[in-house]
Amino acid sequence: MKLYLLLFILIGQYSFSQEKTAVYVNDAKAYHNKTINYFSNEPTFCDLTINSDFTFSFYSRPNVSCFTWKEIKGNWKKEKNIYTFSSQYEVKENDTRFSFSQDTAKRYLLKFRTDKKSELKNRIIKIEFMYDIDAKLDEVEKTMTLNSNNSIEISFTEIPNIDKLAAIRIEYHLTSIEKRFGYITENKTVNVKEKDIPNVVEIEFVELPKKEIVYRTTIGKIENDQLEIVSSTLTKTSLPYYLKEIGFEKYYKIETEK
Repeated sequence: MKLYLLLFILIGQYSFSQEKTAVYVNDAKAYHNKTINYFSNEPTFCDLTINSDFTFSFYSRPNVSCFTWKEIKGNWKKEKNIYTFSSQYEVKENDTRFSFSQDTAKRYLLKFRTDKKSELKNRIIKIEFMYDIDAKLDEVEKTMTLNSNNSIEISFTEIPNIDKLAAIRIEYHLTSIEKRFGYITENKTVNVKEKDIPNVVEIEFVELPKKEIVYRTTIGKIENDQLEIVSSTLTKTSLPYYLKEIGFEKYYKIETEK
């Protein structure tokens, strides 16, 4: 009886597995398509790798820059010709918040605090002036010291090419292991200037940002070496997700099997 049960389990596992790794491709929105603009189009996964060990990797490459590439991994199961892909990722609350106002002084006033009003023991902060991309100017870095009011002042005359300034990047070590950084700007893109930065900025560091896990379930159907994406659903989160959600093409054609 035990031997029969073992054989039944092994046969069951084999029937739902696959012997080879399969790669399915639809690169209509991959980076080598010159008509696709990463900033104005929704990115999609361009190839799906289904491994024989019940894991998978989905890849998105919407631009030649590897900084835009994304990969998600997870586990799959198969029943007849239907795949169920399960994956998860973490959504994290913004750990740095900005509020803006304006006065008539010819300087930037940056005020720092934490959301719990804790002491800022580290007095050093790094800043970087970032310019409009069309100006073709290098960023300018400075290291500054917080004053007794946890603020710094930067005279307009200290900023080279201030008329081209698009953003101010800040970097601060809240603790020895906790770093905060962000971009002071009201532009949609940090290196594209649309308007001047208001000259009074309050920066609040969130000490313990909230985190949530989002679960994605994707259903795919195999027919004639073609994978059709039937559905893809995500669990809800109370936190905003600021990155573009990567979608799927309707069909993926098998490219390799090894």
